[in-house]
Amino acid sequence: RTPPHKQAPDLIDGEKRFEMLQLATKGMEGVEVSDFELRREGKSYTYMTLRLLRELHPDDQFSLIMGADMLLSFREWRNWEEILAHTRLVAAARDAGEYDRLEEAARSLGHTDVLKITPVPASSTQVREAVREGRPLDGLVPEAVARYIRKNRLYRQ
Repeated sequence: RTPPHKQAPDLIDGEKRFEMLQLATKGMEGVEVSDFELRREGKSYTYMTLRLLRELHPDDQFSLIMGADMLLSFREWRNWEEILAHTRLVAAARDAGEYDRLEEAARSLGHTDVLKITPVPASSTQVREAVREGRPLDGLVPEAVARYIRKNRLYRQ
């Protein structure tokens, strides 16, 4: 609902972000988009969401998937030790030059995997800039999300 680390003036409201996540993950087996954070008042911190998930699903194990920037700043997160104690971190690089730094961070933190995948140099900032500049969103978001962004005229300001 209210990310603690984002103050972007063009941040789209939580309901629309939720709808885009549903579109992006449609058909993915074993993936569920939760609205816990939308229903919570105030800022949404990951440790709070994970506490709730553990209460609801005490026998499940959780992984938190993130980009390189989030892993490299993970120790700045609120209650990061609690998150790491109960959750496996999984990080992916946006460019090949980040792997060494990610591997070092993973070793330092423990309970962390670095995915060896072809990096996708995409960020939410790049998506917003592409929309403002009228460029296509190919390779940045799934086609269903691109249609949603165009239909709802998001990120035009």
